[in-house]
Amino acid sequence: MPEPHRYPNFPAFISTGAILGFIIGSVVGYTGGTQDSFGRTYTSGTTVLFLGVLGACVFGLLAAVVAVLLDRRR
Repeated sequence: MPEPHRYPNFPAFISTGAILGFIIGSVVGYTGGTQDSFGRTYTSGTTVLFLGVLGACVFGLLAAVVAVLLDRRR
């Protein structure tokens, strides 16, 4: 009898990717500079929040792609 198809847990993949992305983006924002190439200065909180949210979106999307690829694999 063939083994039943196992599906990846999509919400777990996406939320794990988003959490990891937020952590990585926040660390990059915290350790990086607060001045952009146009000479504007940002607070460290703004930099951490912006890069954290950006990292969460990017890593969440990448985790979703990985989950779909694992789902398509047979």
